Amino acid sequence: MEIKEITSGEVVEEGPIKEGKVLGSNDKLMNAAKENMTPAEQAKVEEMLQVMQRDINTLHDGARFAKNKALSRIKDQTTGSPLEQGVLCGLFAGLCKPLLTLFHDPIEKCRETSVTIVTDMTAQMTVLEPYLPYIVPVCVMRLGQKDIIESSEEVRQLLMELLTQILSLAPDQMPMYCQDYQMILARTLSDPFAEVKKLSCKCLINLTAVAPKQFYPGANILMNPLLVNTSHQHQKVRTLAVRALGALLNNGDNKMIEDIISHFAQRTFDPCPPVRDAVFEVVGGWMNTLMDRYSYFHRLLPLILTGMEDEVPDIAAKSERLFDAAGAQWEQENEQDIKDQKDFAAETPVYYGVLEGVRRPRLGCRILVTRHLSKVLPGLLNDLNTWVDETRIKSVRLLFSLLLFSEWQSTQHLEKILFALYKCSMEPTLAEQSNRCTQTLAQFVQPKIWRDYVLSALAGASSGEVKSRVGVSPVLCTSCLRVLSSLITGSKPHDLLEITDDIVDTLCKPEVNETAHKPLYTELRRVLQSLLSVLGEGIESYSGRILFLLLRLCSVYQRSGESPAEIETMIGQLATLQDVTVEELYERHAASLVELLSGQHRDWTRHSPDQNLFGELLLRSGPTCGEIMPAVYQIFKDCTATEKDPELRMTMFTLLGRLLRDTPVTSEASKQLSLFSVPIITEIVTPNLEWRAGRTAGTVRCAAISSLWALLKSNLLSRDALKQVQEKLVAQLVSNLDDDNCATRLVCCNCFNFVLQTGGKECFGPDELHKVYVELLKRLDDSSDELRVAVTSTLKTFFSLLPEDYNRELYKAHLQFLYRGLLIHLDDPNQAIQEAVYGVLCEAGRVWPSYLCEHVENVKHKHRSSLYCDKLLATFKDS
Repeated sequence: MEIKEITSGEVVEEGPIKEGKVLGSNDKLMNAAKENMTPAEQAKVEEMLQVMQRDINTLHDGARFAKNKALSRIKDQTTGSPLEQGVLCGLFAGLCKPLLTLFHDPIEKCRETSVTIVTDMTAQMTVLEPYLPYIVPVCVMRLGQKDIIESSEEVRQLLMELLTQILSLAPDQMPMYCQDYQMILARTLSDPFAEVKKLSCKCLINLTAVAPKQFYPGANILMNPLLVNTSHQHQKVRTLAVRALGALLNNGDNKMIEDIISHFAQRTFDPCPPVRDAVFEVVGGWMNTLMDRYSYFHRLLPLILTGMEDEVPDIAAKSERLFDAAGAQWEQENEQDIKDQKDFAAETPVYYGVLEGVRRPRLGCRILVTRHLSKVLPGLLNDLNTWVDETRIKSVRLLFSLLLFSEWQSTQHLEKILFALYKCSMEPTLAEQSNRCTQTLAQFVQPKIWRDYVLSALAGASSGEVKSRVGVSPVLCTSCLRVLSSLITGSKPHDLLEITDDIVDTLCKPEVNETAHKPLYTELRRVLQSLLSVLGEGIESYSGRILFLLLRLCSVYQRSGESPAEIETMIGQLATLQDVTVEELYERHAASLVELLSGQHRDWTRHSPDQNLFGELLLRSGPTCGEIMPAVYQIFKDCTATEKDPELRMTMFTLLGRLLRDTPVTSEASKQLSLFSVPIITEIVTPNLEWRAGRTAGTVRCAAISSLWALLKSNLLSRDALKQVQEKLVAQLVSNLDDDNCATRLVCCNCFNFVLQTGGKECFGPDELHKVYVELLKRLDDSSDELRVAVTSTLKTFFSLLPEDYNRELYKAHLQFLYRGLLIHLDDPNQAIQEAVYGVLCEAGRVWPSYLCEHVENVKHKHRSSLYCDKLLATFKDS
C-alpha cells in the first residue's frame, strides 16, 4: 500500500509505509514547525531534543525495558508540564516519526504509551495539518486492513480516541482523509470490543457532519457492520449504532433504507428506552431531512406512529412532536395542493369515548397517513397473525394510530380491519387495545357502513374473505360480539338508531344466542348493555326483543349456578328507560315472548335453551302472566306428554311446581291458573302418575306428584273442580301410596290429606272412604317414620269425614279392621308414632266409642305400656 503525505493539497513525499518503519525525514516537519516559533522557542526546542536524543535513539533499537523507560521519560518531559504552543509543536515535529514507528512495536506497552503520548500532545496543539499525512496512514495500517493488525483491545480503543480527537480538532482537513477514516470504520465497527464500537459510531457521526460530500461514495460499506451492532448486547452500542445509521442514511444512498428499516422495526421492541428513543428520533429526523423521504414515507410512518404509542410518556411525546413537525413541513411544501382543504375544511369532529381529550392531528399528518394507508395496512394486519406476543401488541397499538390519523378514510379497508379486530379481541393481551381501536373506528365510520360487515360475520353469512374464516364458529362469534359492543359504544345515538333493528334481529337468531360456549353470553351481555347505555329512551321500540335476550342470559346464568345480578340490573334499567315498573315490562311483552317460544316447543329437550328461557319468563312474570295462561298451558301439556324425554318432563314439572307455589293468590295469574286446574290435573299430572317400570319413570312420578302438591297448597283447586277429577285423581293417589320412592309416597299422602279436606263430606261419602283406608293403614308399616306420622294426619281427616249417621252396625267390619290396625301401632317403639296414632284413635273413637273401648281392653295387656290405652279408656269409657 502507498500512503501519500498531503499538505495544502500537494504531494510532498510518497513512499511505502511498512510495518515498524516510517520513511522520510523530520526536517520538513521541523521546518514547518519553525515557521510558527520565535527564536527563543526554537532554542528551547533544540535544547529539549538534545536532552531527549538518547531516549529517541533507544526507541529504535533498545530492549523492551529500555524502550518503556525512554517512553516514560519522553512522556514526562512533553506532557508532564504545560509548554508553549510553539515549543509543543516543535517537540512533536521531532518526536512524531519515532513515536509513530512504535505504533508497530511488538511490545503492547510500548504501543500503548506511544499512542497515549501522540494523543496527549495533539490534544494541546492548535495546528495539526502538517502531521496528519503521517498519523492517519499509520492508523490505517493498524486498524484499516482486512485483518486488523492491532491485537490489543486497549490500544485499538486508544487509536480510535486519537482519530476521534483529530476529527474534532481539524475538521477542515477531514475531506482529504474521509476515505481513510471509512476504511478504518469499516473494520472497527465490527470490532469485538464494545468500547471500540461506541467510539467508531461517534466517529462516524462526526465524520458525516464535517465531510458530507466526501462521505457519500464510501457510505455503503459501513451499513452492514452498523446493522449488526443494532442487536448488540450492550444498550449503549445499540443506541449509538442507531444514531450512526441515521447519519449514514442522511449522507449516503437513500436506497439503504430498505435494509435499515427492518432492523429499526426490531429495535422498537427493545427493552431499553434510550434505544427506542434513538430509533424514533432518527426516524423523525428522516421524515424532515431525508433527501428522498417522499418515496419512503410508507416505510417511516409505521415506526414514528409506533413511537407515539410507546410505554414511556416522554418518548411518545417526542415522537408526536417529530411527526407533527414532519406534517407541518409537508403542508408547507405542498401548500398549493391542499389550499382548498384548508380553506374549506370540514368542522372538526367532536371526540368522545376513548378519544375524549385527544387533540386532532394536523392536516399534513392526516394526509400522509391516508395516502400511505393502503401500503402500511397489509403488513400490519399480517403482523397481527404472528405468534410473538410483543409483535401483536405493537401492531394493534399501531392500528389505533392509523385509525386515528386516517379518520373516515379507513372505510375502504373496513372489512380487513374488522376481521383483524375479531382475532385480536379474542386474546387477553390484545383485548384492551382492540377495544380502543374499535371505538376509534366507530368515531369516524357510520354504523350503516359497518353494519353489513359485522352482522353478516356474526350470523355466519358473511361474504368474501371473512366468510371462509369466520363461519358460525362460537369462538369467532364471541369475538364478533365483542367488536360489536365496542362499535356500539363508540357510535352516536341518532346514527345507531338506524341499524338497531338489524342488530337486535341478528342477536335474536338461534346461532347467535343458543350455544354452549359460555363466553359468548358474556359478550352478548356487553352488547345489550352498550345498547341500553347509548340509545337510552330510544330502546323502547326494541324492548321486547331486548327482554327476550336478557331472559336468555338469565337462564344461562341460572343453569350454571351463578347469580344473574347484573342481568337483573339491566332488566330494571330497561324498565326505567320506558318509565314503567319491571312487572309492567313483563306484562307488556309476556304474550309476544310466549308466542315466540310456542312455535318450537314440541322439539324441546332438557337442554334446549328455549326451554330454560321459558322457565325464566314464567318465574319472573308469574304474577303478571294471566293473559298468556292458555299458551303456557299448551306448552306444559305438550312438553309433559308421556312420550317426551323423561328429563324434559321432570324439568317442566319442577317449573310448574315453582310457578304454582310462587304465584300470589290475589293475582290475575292465580285466577287463570285456577281456571286451568282441572286440565292441569287430568291432562298433565295424572297421565304421568301412572306406574311405569324403571327408576327414571319413578322420578317422573315424584316430580308430577310434587307439582300436584304445589297446586293443592296454592288453593287453586276448588271443590267443584275437584268433583270433576275426583275419581281419576283418587285412583292415582291410591296407586302411588305404594310407590317404591319414599318421597313420592310422602307427597302422595299429603296430597291425599289435602284432597280429603278440600272435598269434605260433600265429595267423600262412606263408600268412597271405604275404598281408600286399607292403603292408608298400610302406610303405618312404612319404612319411613316421617311418612308414618304424615299418614296419621290423613287418617284423622278420614275419620272426621265419616257422617254422623254413619251406620256402625252395617260397616262394623270396616271399623273393626281400622281399630285393630291402629291399636297395633299404638304400641310402636317410636314415641312420636305412639302420639300420632293416639291422636287418630281419639278421632276414630267418636265414631263408635264403646266398640273402641272393647278393642282396647282386648289388647291392653299385650302393650309394653298401658299409658295410651288407659287414656283412651278414660276418654271413651262412659261415652
